Amino acid sequence: MVMQSEEVLRAVLESFGATLVAVGEAGQKACPPAGEDFRKSLTELRKTLNAEASPESIGETQQRLEAELLAWGDQASQVYSEKSGELKEVLLIVATAASDIAQRDEKYALQFSSLTDRLQATAQMDDISQIRQSLVQGVASLKTCVASMAKEGQSSVAELRSRIGTYEARLTEMERAASRDPITDLMNRRALEKQLTLRVELHRPFSVLYLDLNGFKQVNDNLGHYAGDDVLRQFAGELRTAFRTSDSVGRWGGDEFVVIIEGGMTEAEVSAKRITEWINGEYTVATGTSSCKVRVDAAIGIAAWKPGETVTELVQRADAEMYKNKGATKKG
Repeated sequence: MVMQSEEVLRAVLESFGATLVAVGEAGQKACPPAGEDFRKSLTELRKTLNAEASPESIGETQQRLEAELLAWGDQASQVYSEKSGELKEVLLIVATAASDIAQRDEKYALQFSSLTDRLQATAQMDDISQIRQSLVQGVASLKTCVASMAKEGQSSVAELRSRIGTYEARLTEMERAASRDPITDLMNRRALEKQLTLRVELHRPFSVLYLDLNGFKQVNDNLGHYAGDDVLRQFAGELRTAFRTSDSVGRWGGDEFVVIIEGGMTEAEVSAKRITEWINGEYTVATGTSSCKVRVDAAIGIAAWKPGETVTELVQRADAEMYKNKGATKKG
C-alpha cells in the first residue's frame, strides 16, 4: 500500500507540474508582453514539486500559482487596455474624416436645393426680363457653388489622404509592436512562430538554432533585473548582426533565443560556430549605478527541418539538443 501511495503521489505531482508548464505556455501565447515572465515563473514552480514534497510545500506552490495568475491577469488587462485605446484613436481618425465629408455634402445639398427652388419659381414668371435676370443669377450661383465644391474637394481629398497616412502609420506601428520583444527589439515568440509556419508551408530547407544563456538566473539574482535586461539587450544586438536579413532572429522567452536560417544542417553548424566564437564572451553590463564584466555563453541546439515535421516537433528537437549541449558543458 505504501508503494502504491508513493506512486500515486508521484503521478499527481507530475500531473500538477505538467499543468503548471501548460498554463505558463498558454499565458505567454495569450498575451506575449505579459506572458514571458509568467511562463518562466511557473516553470520554476514546477521544480519545487518532487517526490519529497510535503503537503505544506505543495500548498505554498498552490498559493504562489494563484499569485502569479493574479499578477499575469493584471498585466494582461493593462496591455489590452492600452491596445484598445490605440485602436479607438485610429478609428476616431477615420470617423472624423467621414463626418467632415458628410457635412460638406449636406451643405452643398442645401445650396442646390435652394437653387432648384429659385429656378422653379422663375418658371412661374411671366416677365421675360425678370426670367432672364433670375436665370443669370441662378447660373452665377451654380458656377460659384461648383467652383467652391471643386476647391473644397481638393482640400478634402488632401486632408483625407493625410489622415489615411496617419491611420496606416499607426496601424503599421501597432503591428510592429505586436511582433517585437519589448526588451531586445527582436522578433517575439508569436512572430517567430508565424515565420516557422510560413517556412514549413513553403517546403524549402531551413534550420533552427535554439539558444539558452548559461547562468542567466545568477545574473538576475546577484546583479538585479536591470543588469539581466542589459545582458539580454547586448546579446540580442550581437546576435542580430551575426545573421543575414533573410534569417529570422528572435527572443523565444526568458533567456531563450531562436534563430531561423535558410539552409540545412551544414549552414546551421557554421552559424552555431560563429556564435560560439564571436558572440559568446565577456560583456560590460550596467547594474544601475555602476558596471561590471559578465561572462555570457549560450548553449545551442540545432535542428534542420524534415519534410512532414510540424513546427512544434522541430522546436522540441532543437530544444532537446540545446539541453544536451548545456549538460555536456556543465560536465566539462
